[in-house]
Amino acid sequence: MSLKKKYGLLASSAAVALLLAACAGDSGTGENTGTEDTGTDEGSTQENGASEDTGGLDFPETATNEGEPIDGGTLQVALVAESAFPGIFSSEFSQINTDSQLMEPMAGSVLRQDENFQWTDGAASMDFNEEENFVTLTLQEGVLWHDGEELTVDDIVFAHEIVGHPDYAGVRYSTEFQNIEGMPEFKAGEADSISGLRVIDDYTLEIQYVDPVGPAVYQAGGPVWAYAAPRHYYGDVPVDEMESAPEIRENPIGFGPFKVTNIVAGESVEYEAFEDYYEGAPNIDGVVIERIPQSGIVEALRSGDFDVTLNMPTDQFESFADGIPGYTTLGVPGQSYDYVSFKMGEWNGEENEYDENAKMANLNLRKAMAYALDIDAVGEEFYDGLRYRADSHIIPNFGDFYNPDLEGYPHDPEKAEELLDEAGYVDQDGDGMREDPDGEQLTINYAARAGSDAAEPIALYYIQAWNEIGLDVQLLEGRLHETNSFYDRVQADDPAIDVHEGGWSTGSDPNPEGLYGPSAAFNFSRFVDEENTQYFEDMSSEESYDTDYHLNVFHEWQEYFMEDALPAFPTFWRTELQLVNDRVANWDHGSLPTSYNFENIELLEESPVTE
Repeated sequence: MSLKKKYGLLASSAAVALLLAACAGDSGTGENTGTEDTGTDEGSTQENGASEDTGGLDFPETATNEGEPIDGGTLQVALVAESAFPGIFSSEFSQINTDSQLMEPMAGSVLRQDENFQWTDGAASMDFNEEENFVTLTLQEGVLWHDGEELTVDDIVFAHEIVGHPDYAGVRYSTEFQNIEGMPEFKAGEADSISGLRVIDDYTLEIQYVDPVGPAVYQAGGPVWAYAAPRHYYGDVPVDEMESAPEIRENPIGFGPFKVTNIVAGESVEYEAFEDYYEGAPNIDGVVIERIPQSGIVEALRSGDFDVTLNMPTDQFESFADGIPGYTTLGVPGQSYDYVSFKMGEWNGEENEYDENAKMANLNLRKAMAYALDIDAVGEEFYDGLRYRADSHIIPNFGDFYNPDLEGYPHDPEKAEELLDEAGYVDQDGDGMREDPDGEQLTINYAARAGSDAAEPIALYYIQAWNEIGLDVQLLEGRLHETNSFYDRVQADDPAIDVHEGGWSTGSDPNPEGLYGPSAAFNFSRFVDEENTQYFEDMSSEESYDTDYHLNVFHEWQEYFMEDALPAFPTFWRTELQLVNDRVANWDHGSLPTSYNFENIELLEESPVTE
């Protein structure tokens, strides 16, 4: 059995879905929004290690609508989001899941993912030379950008050069990039090119790595950065101006099945079929993706305004639990999880700087805050069991990589109080709130997003639960915060924030280094220690070619990170829902939204069906 096939089987013990590898979701990172294979029934959820069932609900994964397709038509997609989307149509700069979703119809795929989150052929194929530790990407000839220029491997090189540029201020420059030969010198401005990117010809590129990349090289979202940027289109734009450039914000191009024709900033995007798409013209004429707030989505569906929903809010499930005429509700285990994170340092632009004297640096304090929350009850009360208590930082969808033996942090306020007592957090002045071990007043500021109807009551419950164990936790500035500004402040290490909630879309790589590694910009806790770093090195070492060794490292890391580190604790696994109109054929929630399925969509009626 080849190494690729052997590792392709690792995730097969859990039903897996190809959900969007969102923004920071590349390379094991995910984006920070509320989106976030078979239907989830009680048994399958328990087999995947979840601590609670999903209410015994069973959802189909695909919309099997049949009929005679109309000629063309436009797919109407609802992007359910409270905040306007940033509208950054670039894999190098985007950070929010909604932007990644908006890129799906148009961006194009250099490489794709199979059912086990392994790289497979897209516009290019990939080979790995294990002995010499380099990857070869071979492009198809005749793949065109939307402006008619041909895609070449120089566009893949350009994408690497953007991320590695000294003026690049985005979040993609990670250990995977640093491991490419010559990348550190390019980043430091000491070289004009990246020596490890060897252009053989217009269609062949070799990527040389310094340290062994191990079997992770086959993992979608792993060491191989499989994206391209059109050098001919915005190669003359200074890197520090690219994120706001009109070529990215207003008139973006890709090589996917649809091309952007109109953008209403923050609100909607219109696409038309790209007739020269390398795999053939799409079946429909176009796609419109329009943002709609959660409060309006159910009524909009009842009126037949949309064909498909993205990010359907599970906290509104009761309002459509009996079904909406003309629609099928699809559901899959989410490629995502929610979390609570503790701020313990700063990002210096290249790596995380951990402060062992930070307010939240005491492990017992962090554990106590985890035990104080009744996540099981919150999932049932606010999400009808469609979100349920998580017990690891690696999701069950990753199959054998997931450690099923962890208990996580079930509700145990007595245990929480014991931990605080042991650590010296005691009430010294009799006001009911604990002082810190030095006897100083302890006030903890908690930041939360205004992302859904459930956001405020959940935030208030968390604060109440923490107050009940004697911790003076206050809602930051007495209110919830708009999602985009919330993450701006979190990422900038706003000193007013001690603890915050959030959500990760995990992408396609189980390796968590992109979220919790020493040089990961998305390591919002800024936690760094030698043991954690060593685990990440072991995950991609030469020894990791041994399957048992590789999986054991992942299992040990999860136990260590939950019990001995805990810079953040996971709160919920998610069941991701979509509603699909009866006029839509070939829609698969298990693999969409993905650009290589958009061209297969067919419409059976001229407008959405409402009965």
